[in-house]
Amino acid sequence: MYKAYLKETEDSEDKKTIHEPLNFGNKLSSGELKISLEGLGISTFECSLSIANSLYGKTKPITNMICVLDTNGKKVFHGRIAKITKSMTSSGEFSEKILCEDRKSYLYDSTQKYLKPTIMSVREYLQRLLDEHNRQVEPFKQMHLGNVTVGDSEQIYRGIGYYKTAELIKDRLLDRLGGHLVLREDTQGGLILDYLKDYGEVSRTPLQITRNLRSATRDIDISELATRIVPLGQEIETSENVEIGTDFSRPKHTISDVNGGVDYLQDSELIAEFGIIQKNVDFQNVTDHNILKRRGEEYLKNQRAMLVSWTVEVIELGLIDSRYELIQVGNSYPIENPMLYGAETLQVTEKAVNILEPQRIVLTIGSSKKTLSSFQQSYLNLQYTLSDTLSSVNLQTKNTNEVSQKLEETNVTLTETVGVLENTKNLAEGNQTELENVKIETSTIKENLDETIRKNDERSELLLQQIEDLKTQIKNLK
Repeated sequence: MYKAYLKETEDSEDKKTIHEPLNFGNKLSSGELKISLEGLGISTFECSLSIANSLYGKTKPITNMICVLDTNGKKVFHGRIAKITKSMTSSGEFSEKILCEDRKSYLYDSTQKYLKPTIMSVREYLQRLLDEHNRQVEPFKQMHLGNVTVGDSEQIYRGIGYYKTAELIKDRLLDRLGGHLVLREDTQGGLILDYLKDYGEVSRTPLQITRNLRSATRDIDISELATRIVPLGQEIETSENVEIGTDFSRPKHTISDVNGGVDYLQDSELIAEFGIIQKNVDFQNVTDHNILKRRGEEYLKNQRAMLVSWTVEVIELGLIDSRYELIQVGNSYPIENPMLYGAETLQVTEKAVNILEPQRIVLTIGSSKKTLSSFQQSYLNLQYTLSDTLSSVNLQTKNTNEVSQKLEETNVTLTETVGVLENTKNLAEGNQTELENVKIETSTIKENLDETIRKNDERSELLLQQIEDLKTQIKNLK
């Protein structure tokens, strides 16, 4: 079960329980925790409390902090209150709804200063952003750069504009390079920000029908598909800007002079499968046209034919059986649902938990980027899986029919046996009646015999008395 407590400020040591899972203390009316890796990976906690909760009407936005602990006492959420909504229903019930966001939201509390586009490493660029962020915010909002594994050895061409720190990190790094932002604490409670290409572990615990998978939805999105691309390099410095409406732009390096006069590359197999879909692909720091062409060919080779994601509702078996692990965001799990798709292992990118019913959780899993070859192979695998499943169903149906036939035959035999038993029962009942009649007749005969014996005894006694009287008379005559 999950427990939640409130702190007046981040530095406050006083913790007030806002939800106690045991049979005492404050209770929330609802509470949904969403732990996410998507985008900036800002997790949220939304809850509501009734007027019966002692903290009703005593919460404040921005300064108040809420922490959520899981069943093992591990802190799974730590964030500030972003929004408070109070309401009253038509029946006169009052409630207070609270929306919290985790501490990565501190990156929205600072802005950046202009920096001309420069070639630098990913680590150097992110360090510049965090240095400016830390100069502007309070100590508890400051973040120190930890591990960087996304393109850390490569050079990127980036500038800095007058935007929120969070907006620049998302636009200039996450949206272009991918990866995950992970916020953690050091031993002193300070905030460490990692920028990781890969995050989490591969688990052997399957999400499987008949075990822990309640429902599943598999989405396929091909909106990012391109069958023809135009590789674009660094902007070409010119003395004049080309004005387009209210925007200014410069020409960029292309591959026309090293690609037979055309500035695009195309994949014949993709075009045969999906038709012509063209888009521009920027390689901002490339000026050599041969390198630009090679980068474009590599991009096209790894072209994503589709974007696959799952939304599943599962039972959190780890809460009731220690043999199972708790599902963690970032870890990858095998999904086994042969009627939707063949088995595939994907990363959990979001976990939604109702803390009042923590055994039922909703997971967003994926997204998995499929190339055309893997798309075609997966499609064939699905056909084979469905064929195998259909064969298995047909075999089970045949076995079921055979069992049904045997049950019918057994039923007939049982019916005949019941008939014999009924006849035997009737005969037994008839014999019992005859036995009762014989018993009655025997009783009557016995009674008659007893009466005859009694009368004979009386007669014998009378004769004996008469003999005694005769003896007496004879004696007197003498």
